[in-house]
Amino acid sequence: MAQRAPLRPTSRIEEAIGFVGCFGLLFLGVTVFCELTGRPALAWAMTLLVTVVAVALLDGWRRRVLRRHEETDACRPPVGRGDRPADVPRGSGR
Repeated sequence: MAQRAPLRPTSRIEEAIGFVGCFGLLFLGVTVFCELTGRPALAWAMTLLVTVVAVALLDGWRRRVLRRHEETDACRPPVGRGDRPADVPRGSGR
């Protein structure tokens, strides 16, 4: 069975940013269309404002999670390739 790579701590937040951002682009297009054709656009512009604020809040949340994750990683000892001696090449059998 194939193993999955571990998820980043912000992967779900980034998916939400993409989802809300997609609707933001849609509302931007509708708002511009309504403005150019003379139709009422206030409701569409307010909805666009809500999506922009939502993306900004999600981005702030993502930054806080990343900052918290970096602080906890700084406390852990390094694991991986840094543990191997530099003079022993990989696969040499020594």
